[in-house]
Amino acid sequence: MRQRTLLIATLALSVTAVTGIKQVWAAGMTYSPSNPLVGQTITFTGYCSLPPCEAYGWSFGDGTTGQGSPVYHAYSAAGTYHVHLTVVNSNGDLDGAGANAYVTVTGIYVVGHVYDNSNSPIAGATVDLRTQDGNTLLGRVSTDSNGYYQIGGSNSGTYQVNATKAYYWEERQYVTVSCLGCTGTGDFHLPGDLFYPIANLVVMFATVNKQQTRADLSWSLSAGSTVEVDGYVNPIGGNFQVSVDTTVSGSDNTVSSPGLTSLLYQRGVEVHGVFWKQDPSHPMGVWVVAQQNVFGQNNSTPDYMTSPPPSGGSLQNVPGGASISYTYTQSASVSLRFEEGVDVSVTLEGVGFSTKLASILTQGGVNVQRSMTIQITNIDGWWTTHSYYYYFEGNGILHVWQTN
Repeated sequence: MRQRTLLIATLALSVTAVTGIKQVWAAGMTYSPSNPLVGQTITFTGYCSLPPCEAYGWSFGDGTTGQGSPVYHAYSAAGTYHVHLTVVNSNGDLDGAGANAYVTVTGIYVVGHVYDNSNSPIAGATVDLRTQDGNTLLGRVSTDSNGYYQIGGSNSGTYQVNATKAYYWEERQYVTVSCLGCTGTGDFHLPGDLFYPIANLVVMFATVNKQQTRADLSWSLSAGSTVEVDGYVNPIGGNFQVSVDTTVSGSDNTVSSPGLTSLLYQRGVEVHGVFWKQDPSHPMGVWVVAQQNVFGQNNSTPDYMTSPPPSGGSLQNVPGGASISYTYTQSASVSLRFEEGVDVSVTLEGVGFSTKLASILTQGGVNVQRSMTIQITNIDGWWTTHSYYYYFEGNGILHVWQTN
């Protein structure tokens, strides 16, 4: 037994004499910061245990070397570098494998915060770093609970930075970083998507002297009617369709509602958009992205046609105390284009912006019907006659004006 033990020991000494290498326990390294920039000083620290290290040799992957621990190094170019550490312990044993790490050095950083219009941070917003023309995506990160983001790039220059979050308008801006190792800042303020009753299913206007005339407006709409809504300003998201699922009707008059000028039956939709931080009053696109199951009548929209057209309508003379009623009914499949839009208003980066969204009314299916009625009553004495001009615009919008 003793002879066998001596043999193993002699063999181990022979291997050491040939290779000069013995195993060192738990050799390794750490470095800080973990995401360094070009030109930023990085602190590398080596370690080993049982027995402890006595000497450290470094290869930083860029053709340079170093000795000791800690040791300091900075890189002159962006990239990923293989760092190798060799250690010798207190017994003079060399660790042949050593320790290895890969250090990614970033050329520049763009940092900032994403807030809402009330300056509250938006967590989970997506921030994209793109080339200046916007065609190439260079990086993408999400904001933390403080709305903060940090995204790296390889070189100095001007970048397009985009911030997005569901149910918020998108914002884009240019951020310029002047030198390698430098940081540029881009902060965003995203207003929430807007909910507007802009799907116009029924549109009627009555422009009369309420001291002389009573106007009664009524309508009905059967199941199956749908509306498509789009944006005037470079719509990117396409048209969005909303519909009415049951037969509905409504009415109003100038006695119950002295301020009545119209009767619009509308369904709510979600308005979304993209804008540039540098020029917030001119969004690059506005569109409808969703619908809201919210219906309502609007009786206070003034007629955008301030006077009757020269032709195409019907002029009616109504004596005092008398009434006249016009009803327009559409059935079966009818496709109509409205230019009757609703103003959209939002504040972007402290600057107000407004635009209009138009609607296209499309009715289709079996037993689909839309009916609109305006009854005019001359409430003056029998000796006073007033004239009224009825006009059905584009097979979709009913107007009446008192002309004397």
